[in-house]
Amino acid sequence: MRSQILSATANLKLFFREYPIQTNSLIILVATLSILIIDLQLPLGVAAGVPYALVIFASLWVSGIQFTYFLAALGIIFTIIGFYLSPGIAVPINIALFNRGITLLLIICSAIMVIKIKKANIDISTLMTQLLIDPITGYKNRQAFESELDTEILRCKRYHRNLSVAIIDIDLLKLFSDNYDFRNKNDSIKRISQEIKADIRTSDLFYRIDINVFAVLFPETGLTEAKEVCEAIRKKISAKIDKNTENKITISIGIATLSEADKRINLCKRAEDALFISKRNGGNFVSTLPEVANKDKPHVAAILSRSRSN
Repeated sequence: MRSQILSATANLKLFFREYPIQTNSLIILVATLSILIIDLQLPLGVAAGVPYALVIFASLWVSGIQFTYFLAALGIIFTIIGFYLSPGIAVPINIALFNRGITLLLIICSAIMVIKIKKANIDISTLMTQLLIDPITGYKNRQAFESELDTEILRCKRYHRNLSVAIIDIDLLKLFSDNYDFRNKNDSIKRISQEIKADIRTSDLFYRIDINVFAVLFPETGLTEAKEVCEAIRKKISAKIDKNTENKITISIGIATLSEADKRINLCKRAEDALFISKRNGGNFVSTLPEVANKDKPHVAAILSRSRSN
């Protein structure tokens, strides 16, 4: 018996998690029922069903088209119920029918308008999302990178957190020459981006910011740790992507960490300068500004690294 109760409780929780009831939805439903109650208290022919159109427009406060369909159906049903159950006849029956017909038409027109508005909002939202997505890799693009980097800089400065930025450039120029097959080029870019994405945390943010350039934001990450991750990515790419000699693919990476005086331009410029150092070293290299040795010292907890003097 106890197990059945627990199972029923779990199913109930799952239902409310999957189908949350918004406060706005409850208010609109209560308003709809109130209109029916008022309509049933008025003489037939007053057509108190007209306010149903208003609650349909109020459904713009609630996301999802299905709720608007539901309200429209409810309004139509309640308008018909009101016609049959309203007390007395204040006007001739033909006028009462005309009023109710106008009410039904108003409900239908309102529902159509609201549904069109909601669909337009969905299309705009989808378009805005697509504008921030690179069509080849499916990851975010430069516009998203610049916007989210500004947000991360503000957050990290406010809470005094680390933030590292890595700029990743593909070394193999032949891969992107005019005579290289377009489909193969896109496939290679996809594979490289997938390998990079697979080697970073879910909390790290990955972008394709140019034809053969990627960027990674490492929140809560210092320069040393970011370099360790990027070294692992560099080794994995050079060992795994296009192993044949002719199309050997390697990457160069430049990393910088946010300082208190940094803005987006300063931080990105320092990461790009670090990338140029990697390129000058022949590519397939990870550089940081300021420089961090390849063999880093073991991590020491901040509380242990502080001075013991008062």
